[in-house]
Amino acid sequence: MAYLFPMRMLMPLLLVGAAGWGCQAAGDKAPTKASLDCTATYVACGCGCCGGVEPEVRCLSCANRDDLQALIQKDQEAKKDPQCAVEGCSTGTKYVYCDANSP
Repeated sequence: MAYLFPMRMLMPLLLVGAAGWGCQAAGDKAPTKASLDCTATYVACGCGCCGGVEPEVRCLSCANRDDLQALIQKDQEAKKDPQCAVEGCSTGTKYVYCDANSP
């Protein structure tokens, strides 16, 4: 019985260590915001772009950290709208980081 007693005392410590209470690995940090790709562009068409028509250009600001991904997501959601079947095409909007090459 003397052999089992120390193991019984250690078992809760082993379980706590296995569960990771109070421990954090280096990879457990909160995710950081992805770096901004100021060279990216996107043409938003909503239900669809009309062929042969140049899209209207709208500037985004890299310095202000304008979120192109949010605009892409909004455009992708618009494509799922059932009204697209009757709306037809649009000229589209090309989003560009206009200050990407400025110092």
